[in-house]
Amino acid sequence: MAESKGRARNLPVQERAVLTRDRILQAAAEVIKQDGVSSLTLDKVAAQAGVSKGGFLYHFGSKDALIIGLLNQVMGVLDTELNVLAEGINARRGAFALAYLDYVREPTQAATDTAVSILAAAAVDDDLLDSTRETFELWQDRLRHDDGLDDVVALLARIVGDGLWLIDLFGLAPPTAEERRKVIVLVSNLIGDHGAARDLIDSAE
Repeated sequence: MAESKGRARNLPVQERAVLTRDRILQAAAEVIKQDGVSSLTLDKVAAQAGVSKGGFLYHFGSKDALIIGLLNQVMGVLDTELNVLAEGINARRGAFALAYLDYVREPTQAATDTAVSILAAAAVDDDLLDSTRETFELWQDRLRHDDGLDDVVALLARIVGDGLWLIDLFGLAPPTAEERRKVIVLVSNLIGDHGAARDLIDSAE
């Protein structure tokens, strides 16, 4: 630890600031994991991160700011993983929608105690979720406008992806593995056969 701090002191100021901020976020996640979100205090996180309270407040001026930082980190990881999945999909259209579904193909990817606690803490104050809403709006715009899909098919992919993610996250009567597979295959097939999807939508009107 002392050696790593020594190396950090040799870095440019901006890089040191980024490393310290990341260390605080990691410490906060660890506090939540060990003791629950109710134990998330500035003093405890600062001690866990090995920074002074003043150093903590330089990066996060309040507990709310810390929770927003944690949420942004969770959503940033999700966004990166979705983009990586989409880049690996060879499809004329619907790559991002297929990545959205591929991400929730296995329930273990979404279900983390820390993410649940962070979302639960943010839900206490509606304003804390603003940045998370913005991320979901960006994903929705990408599904609708950049993926080459019918709007309803794009929305269906998002509803299935979001629904399974939240089911896993909060343990809300999860489907069986076979039910999950069938739903993902069904929607993936709609994405792959755009004409058939349009026919299904038209027949329901």
